[in-house]
Amino acid sequence: MKTIENFLKKYTEKPNSTFKRLFVTFLFGFLPFALFFSILSFLEVEPVSFNGEEYYGFRGTLIVMIATPISAFIFSIFIYIYLLLGYLVLNGLKKILIN
Repeated sequence: MKTIENFLKKYTEKPNSTFKRLFVTFLFGFLPFALFFSILSFLEVEPVSFNGEEYYGFRGTLIVMIATPISAFIFSIFIYIYLLLGYLVLNGLKKILIN
């Protein structure tokens, strides 16, 4: 029973600035692919599809660079909500098992 208490005490502490960490991690995770794809679009090798139309060149590069932080933000929101649900479940277990 003591190991369960230690486990729950250790993992129910929420780290500081979780959302910011998620956003920065996703942004820099997407960035190499976005740069590569924007170079391909700029060189007119591969188009960027946006709203059913294909864009090349500067427009394609601009669309990729604008879409990258938006995508990172959306991923961060969903993962943050997912982590909060897990946090709530762990806190519920902590209250049930320890008290």
